[in-house]
Amino acid sequence: MLQWTRQKLFNYVHSNNLVYNQCWEDPRLDHKALEFKKTDHVLTITSAGCNTLDYLLKSPKIISAVDMNHRQNSLLQLKISAITHLEYKDFFHLFANGSHPEIENLYQNQLRKSLPSYAQNYWDKNIHFFSNQGWRPTFYFRGSSGFIARLMTYYISVKGIREWVQQAFLAPTLNEQREIYFSYLKPAFWNEFLRWVSRRGATMSALGVPRSQFLQIEENYQGGMAQFIEDCLESVFAHLKLSENYFWHLYLFGNYSETCCPNYLKESSFLTLKDNVHRIQTHTSSLLDFLKNNRETIHKVSLLDHMDWLYAKHASILRAQWQALLNQSSNGTRIIWRSASLNVDFVNPLPVKVGSQWGYVGDFLKYNEKKAALLHKQDRVHTYGSFHIAEVVLQ
Repeated sequence: MLQWTRQKLFNYVHSNNLVYNQCWEDPRLDHKALEFKKTDHVLTITSAGCNTLDYLLKSPKIISAVDMNHRQNSLLQLKISAITHLEYKDFFHLFANGSHPEIENLYQNQLRKSLPSYAQNYWDKNIHFFSNQGWRPTFYFRGSSGFIARLMTYYISVKGIREWVQQAFLAPTLNEQREIYFSYLKPAFWNEFLRWVSRRGATMSALGVPRSQFLQIEENYQGGMAQFIEDCLESVFAHLKLSENYFWHLYLFGNYSETCCPNYLKESSFLTLKDNVHRIQTHTSSLLDFLKNNRETIHKVSLLDHMDWLYAKHASILRAQWQALLNQSSNGTRIIWRSASLNVDFVNPLPVKVGSQWGYVGDFLKYNEKKAALLHKQDRVHTYGSFHIAEVVLQ
């Protein structure tokens, strides 16, 4: 019965809600791993669209952003419209603060007109997410993951540690940041209640963590999900500089700052975005359906943690997806992905046929394990068990 309830909740979250209001994959790693070129056709999962816009700063030929949830593509389309029609000041205010005092006017007179119909339908009902009102006064407290972020900021206030969180982000040295974490933040974060909450599948579902991913960590990580989260937070707060960690700044404060924000929100990036935004093509479909209908060779691929969602109960879809991806790759196509698993053992054994040659996916991939491991240590999000870089080898 508990398992059915978790699955029902997960299905509800992902079929009825905007799940991600920010991408939880560090694009700084992606740039180093994928090495974008101006001739590239890039394929990525849309999520919140942050990384799509970050990739765009390298001016690839095409970026195909694919997501089954039309609300995620609606968010990216709103960002595209804002880049196209707004001045930088309003663009930054809207997506750094997650609100704007003139949002209704901006939406009706400047943003709505260039949105596709599905995005118009979504934002006609939900543009108030940016209105700075109510218990969730920023867009970044909206969506299912945003709801958990709002609860976290409330918890921080109740525990009286907000000032120490702020001081950790402002700490001039890593040693001072580490001292704040171990002395003030860790004791407040890790009590029995939060350990209990972090072990709940329902909590993870609200954060957009599929049950298959939850089980990977519960079964394979010593101490399970609660210990995994505790270790992740320790890495973020004690071993990585917080002053440039916009992911956790957003999650803990509900906004970005001028000095701690994604590259796409920086003023120096705005004209490049305006010049290149036409290169983005959004597709509301499964990745497999996109690949079946695509006619362009794909050169760079970012799968996020997509395969964790499929490996347990949908291995046939995962196999078909890899078959289609290899069919549309060229020699040297580079693919990256993340996983909750420390070791991914469900990709290489998938049987595929490339040309007239039968084999396994692993036969057609060349991994750069050393570079992937090095980059994984630098990950500012630090919520995945592993990071993978592979190149397609067809000859």
